[in-house]
Amino acid sequence: MKRFLSLFLIAVAFSSCSEDLKSNKPGFQAMKDDLMWRANDARASVSVDGELTIEALGEYDQVSLNTSSIDEGVYVLGTTDSANSATYDSNFNDLALFYATDPVAGPVYSVQLIANGTGYTSDCDLQTNGQYTCNASHNTTGGSGTGLTVSIVANPSGAVTKVVRVVSRGNGYLPGDVVTVTNGDLNCKVKVINVQTSNGEIEITDFDNINMTVSGKFKFNAVNVDNNPFGVPVVNFQYGEFYEVPILPFAKK
Repeated sequence: MKRFLSLFLIAVAFSSCSEDLKSNKPGFQAMKDDLMWRANDARASVSVDGELTIEALGEYDQVSLNTSSIDEGVYVLGTTDSANSATYDSNFNDLALFYATDPVAGPVYSVQLIANGTGYTSDCDLQTNGQYTCNASHNTTGGSGTGLTVSIVANPSGAVTKVVRVVSRGNGYLPGDVVTVTNGDLNCKVKVINVQTSNGEIEITDFDNINMTVSGKFKFNAVNVDNNPFGVPVVNFQYGEFYEVPILPFAKK
């Protein structure tokens, strides 16, 4: 109960701060490990290849968001696509810490169905409200880790049409791992997109090429890249927003 109350209070406080963000342009803020983090300054740039970088500066730290293009939409982090990434670094009292959404081994966070396979039966039933009720799950084999199980939906001919959820995340998996869903004819394939300790997304909601500003949202988990014992293993940013961040002239890659 206390946990839900804390989350509710955070959401209410952040909603109020979001309104303040839009009255103080440019704006960049998020909840970092459940505490408000707000940038003193934020600037964006676009490379000659069309990749976007947003840099937000705090007093002793910095957040950088990178996307593979300037198109409005959602960019998934922690994958094998290094063009989509987020970093956080700080330097206080000569203690330098660096965190990034690098592809690292860990429990699976999200997956993608890449081969439907044949001979499978569903674990889940679609309800009238559009949600699935799942009563079983399938094991998987292959990849870098062990222990991943998923709940699936299959059509009457036995082809898997959807991975509804990751039931057991397992451990030791790497982004890009391809695993086989057991049972059926052992030919349904699923790809690991990212892992629980390094993931997130950046959403560009408005790229204004007239006033040259960019707005959007973000959230991510970033790992302690150097395994610095003076830093926590993972930093978490939630409810991130950037609003009308100015875009500097095109930058060289």
